[in-house]
Amino acid sequence: MGGLRMDEKVAVNRRTFIKTAVGTGLAMGTGLKVPNFVKAKSKEQNALYEKGAKEVPTVCGVCSGGCAAKAYVKNDRVKQLVGNPKDQAAGGKLCVKGYNSIETLYDPDRVKYPMKRTNPDKGIGVDPKFVKISWDEALDHIANKLNTIVDEYGPEALMFIMRSNPFSSRLGKAIGTPNFISHQSTCFTTQEVMWRSMVTGGGKPWTYDLENSNYILSFGCDLLGKAKNMHLRNTASALENGAKLVVLDPRKSTTASRAHEWIPIKPGTDLAFALAMIKVIVEEDLYDKDFVNKYTEGIDEIKEFVKDYTPEWAEKITEIPKDTIVKIAREFSNNKPAFIPSHKRDAAGPNYSNSSRLAQAQIILNALVGSIDRKGGAILSRNPGFPGFDEVFPSPEFPQPKTQRIDGFEQHPIISEMYRGDFATLAEGILTENPYPVKAALLRGYTTLSFPNAKRMTKALTKLDFLVTFEILPSEAVQLSDIVLPEPHWLESSGFSDRGYHCLHPQVAVRLPASERLHDTRGFSSIITDLAKRMGYGEYFEGVSGEKWNDKQLKGIGTSWEELSNDPDGLWSKQLPFEPTTEFDTPSGKIELYSTVLKENGYDPLPYWKAKREEPSEEYPFYFIISRPSVHKMHSTQNNPIANEISPENHAVMNSKTALELGINDGDEVIVESKVSQIKVNAKLIEGIRPDCVMVKHGFGRWSKELSVAHSKGANEGDLIPDMTVDEMRNINDPGAGACMSDFCVKVFKA
Repeated sequence: MGGLRMDEKVAVNRRTFIKTAVGTGLAMGTGLKVPNFVKAKSKEQNALYEKGAKEVPTVCGVCSGGCAAKAYVKNDRVKQLVGNPKDQAAGGKLCVKGYNSIETLYDPDRVKYPMKRTNPDKGIGVDPKFVKISWDEALDHIANKLNTIVDEYGPEALMFIMRSNPFSSRLGKAIGTPNFISHQSTCFTTQEVMWRSMVTGGGKPWTYDLENSNYILSFGCDLLGKAKNMHLRNTASALENGAKLVVLDPRKSTTASRAHEWIPIKPGTDLAFALAMIKVIVEEDLYDKDFVNKYTEGIDEIKEFVKDYTPEWAEKITEIPKDTIVKIAREFSNNKPAFIPSHKRDAAGPNYSNSSRLAQAQIILNALVGSIDRKGGAILSRNPGFPGFDEVFPSPEFPQPKTQRIDGFEQHPIISEMYRGDFATLAEGILTENPYPVKAALLRGYTTLSFPNAKRMTKALTKLDFLVTFEILPSEAVQLSDIVLPEPHWLESSGFSDRGYHCLHPQVAVRLPASERLHDTRGFSSIITDLAKRMGYGEYFEGVSGEKWNDKQLKGIGTSWEELSNDPDGLWSKQLPFEPTTEFDTPSGKIELYSTVLKENGYDPLPYWKAKREEPSEEYPFYFIISRPSVHKMHSTQNNPIANEISPENHAVMNSKTALELGINDGDEVIVESKVSQIKVNAKLIEGIRPDCVMVKHGFGRWSKELSVAHSKGANEGDLIPDMTVDEMRNINDPGAGACMSDFCVKVFKA
């Protein structure tokens, strides 16, 4: 121990670790052979061909990837799910979450009927004392309660905390509330805002042509470990085809462990690495001149902008040798098609106060090598052009809502035009009643553990007069609710999906019910339409229904619900040759390396260097990293017995040498503490993580006692994440309004 302070020990270990990892090839040097798992040829998934099994086309509903599948049903029970081989997203395969999802359909803990709270007390561990009620009683009670609140406090006193949905959006607009809150500030707004400003005029592309990439450079994007089915399969195909994979990540993730080179970069410094790469590429004249000259604006500004961002400068910030930075920049330029994928919560996601700038720099790098809407790169949307909800169902004029929101999200130009709300500032607004009191919320698809500083969000929800939750399982949000409305599992429901996550050409997949509804549930569109009529907003929903909405959208692209639902494969496709985009939706019509949209909205038009908010200190000496286990989908799968058996809890993952010097052994119970809270987990010691980092996986610490499998296993890492005031968020001046999910430090000690 040598009398060193904790921060000194970490610093010494860090220097030794980086020297070993980068200097001697622990980072898996360039001569590495193709990983064995890539060489193994995939076998066809054996379907359930038992006599009498019925095949039902469906779309996996676990995540937003929307993989088309076939459900095999026998004796009125779903026996097996397999990927639809004709679906460009699924490619005949599902991920582990999809295969396991039958367990959730038959979970005995499911919410089975509408429930009403009888215990006025609320909080963690408090029994709601729910009683079963009818749908009529539930919806009448909700309508009366919401109308009373709106009449007394105004429409802004009601919040919709849920992903965007045309039915709930219309009800909210009819009522006149500005408070639509969803999760994207903790997910990907930092990336969305840059693609909107620099390339698309809309959102980021979700289709990556990885299998045709020759060089994949990942800034913490764990393609093989926690992303989508199609990302995993296509990355594996790229490796099998001879592509090189390089990963910058403070820990040896699943992707890093299978890469040709792992570079253990210091958290929050990826921007410096990217800026130095840009300098090398433009100064050595390595960029794709044909693509840049034809399809981009701002190369001269870029050349001037990067003059001071040398590899030597970046080495001091990132702790990665300058020669490594130069080598990667040259390889990236000389091995096209080269591509930097970025999914959601990787280094360019809303993790740090400089993450939007990293997303900006990554777009510049991809443009410099000609990998935007080109084979082997990011593919812009080719989804079918569905008609909009208001086009299909015209409505009376909506009232004009207040411009101020409870979370202050309207103060962020660009991103506030795209998404609805900020999870990082919501608790503050509710608790302080600034700019006004909010009294009620309709909540769907989230639990309290979805938010930064989750305990404070729990306190905020208990402050509300009235909380309604739409759910399948008895989550923590359910335990705080006044009324609970059960929805069907996706295997009990119908609908369709476009191939948003892998759409090389227009395609639609239908979902037909594979199971009868097992409980007294109702679909969301039906609930909202009925509620609207009971509240007195029926004129906004004249002729509106989920069934008509599905059919009208499909007819808008040249098919129909009847035609698609009778197709044995459940697929509609419009095969088109790939035609690269030559004009982009920006003011100049080109990819704007120097963004005029950002400049006009008061932001830096170029990704100038900016350090993350918080660095290690003597009191809090460790960077905090969050990961997500591949077997789980956020907080929705921990009660699944198969997923739970594979991944039952999380740990404080630490570098072995650092932990042992602190007297922490593998399996010891430890406290991880931040400035806002602490959690108790077991330590897991590994070699493949920087000595100055602690990693905890997301999705655990479920406190709802009604989740019989997941209850009390692991801890919620979100308890450690600071939330923000509106002023704090505004002062960061981040166009993506990211929640800075990892921009804080922690200490660790034995429990």
